[in-house]
Amino acid sequence: MNKVVKIKKERSLEAAIEKSSINFKSIDQGIDVLAFSAAIRALGLSNRDLQPKKLSNYIRSGYLQVQLICSIVLFQMRGDPGVSRDELYDSICEVFPMTTYSNFRKILRLGVDNEIFVRSRSEDDSRRTYYSLSDAMLEPLCAYFLSILGDFGNLYSKVLEEGISDEDMLKLISRIADHTELKK
Repeated sequence: MNKVVKIKKERSLEAAIEKSSINFKSIDQGIDVLAFSAAIRALGLSNRDLQPKKLSNYIRSGYLQVQLICSIVLFQMRGDPGVSRDELYDSICEVFPMTTYSNFRKILRLGVDNEIFVRSRSEDDSRRTYYSLSDAMLEPLCAYFLSILGDFGNLYSKVLEEGISDEDMLKLISRIADHTELKK
């Protein structure tokens, strides 16, 4: 019996850019667009089935949920006991300006109902409510973020159908870092 083996062809970044139907002004412009597009797609693919189910289902249901988690974590990272609903909404609207307040409240409530967030009253002003990350969600959230980072290179390469060499893959990933403000 003859088996047909499909061999994954690797091509250079330059060949991938030139084959593209997009009219890039330069190879560098094509590399930049490809690097960032593949990164966003790979992050989207990273929503895998993780335990506990309530965190996995909550995150899988949309970018707003991930942004809520990250915003609350960032407020807590600066030493705040939590974040008020209004401050959290303002934070979300910086990233997603078209977010309606009713949709935001619904998604936030789902996070509280699923015990991803804890809602508590301020000790200074009982009229003020704070939202913080549930202690029970810290370990699953860390596992989720680490699994994304650990598998990012694999996911990133799967986004590019015909594949490119590992060296060029690293070139794309480093391109993202090259365009940050953290250069020396």
